Amino acid sequence: MATDPATVEVTRGPLVESRHAVHVAVARADGSLVAYAGDPDRLTTMRSCAKPWQAQPLVAGGGLEQFGLDDRTLAVMCASHAGLDLHAAAVGRGLEAIGLTAGALRNTLGDEESRLRHNCSGNHLAFLALSVLHGWDTDTYKLPEHPSQQAALAAVCAAAGVHESDVMTCTDGCGVVAFGLPLAVQAAMYARLPDSLPRQFGAMREHPEQVRGPGEFDTELMRSVSGCVAKGGAEGLGCVGLAEAGLGVAARAEDGAHRAVEPVLVAVIGELLGWSAAPEALGSFAVPAVRNSLDARVGELRARVRLHTM
Repeated sequence: MATDPATVEVTRGPLVESRHAVHVAVARADGSLVAYAGDPDRLTTMRSCAKPWQAQPLVAGGGLEQFGLDDRTLAVMCASHAGLDLHAAAVGRGLEAIGLTAGALRNTLGDEESRLRHNCSGNHLAFLALSVLHGWDTDTYKLPEHPSQQAALAAVCAAAGVHESDVMTCTDGCGVVAFGLPLAVQAAMYARLPDSLPRQFGAMREHPEQVRGPGEFDTELMRSVSGCVAKGGAEGLGCVGLAEAGLGVAARAEDGAHRAVEPVLVAVIGELLGWSAAPEALGSFAVPAVRNSLDARVGELRARVRLHTM
């Protein structure tokens, strides 16, 4: 089952300089497909879009209460943050609460400050907190055989409704386990997220600035759309849950170009919610500018999306 993917045209002056193809799946919480463009069954890695589920073993095990971790810290555990002071502070408070320092983070080869500000530091904090909670080794928490990674795999599989043997695993950019699932399955997971992960949903909605950062797409989308939760992943993946519509959306750029995902998601969400125009705060994501080294606008990106409805 496939149709033409969404496309994003990149112009420079009057010239269409390049094009990106983007696969899109829109699903309900029960897993039924509502609409798609391209291949909704395309097997693809969740990358950082899995982070809310990777934090679930800690949430379900009472770790937040055990360590006195608040929802701002939980939000940064679900984040691919911009490394701002507010993000580093949240991760630092979490590490202090579990009795560790930034030196325990295994997300990069840099110094402690680099590890603290790395965009996956909150995600790694969740694995460390789970390890401390259960008395597991903290030096090896990112290895596939470590109980924290096994717990995350189980949480993702339960959310996807698949057996662990049916999930392709590989190594993420920050060294932890990444999961391969069809795009439509990921869309359904995000449709279910508000009900299946209520603590994460509430934390991300209450503190969207922790999930990415002010002026960034995930943050501004959650600020602009009631009941929306949004999370981007590496290699051009974007996932959105629309609680009030009961829908989830997953979009993957075929060439991994993240710049193509945001205008497609704005176009798809606008069609699903019946927008006449995107909210003002999302205008720069709906039609992103191409700028040169002098910061002059020399072109733009425009999404062309034709959803095939079921």
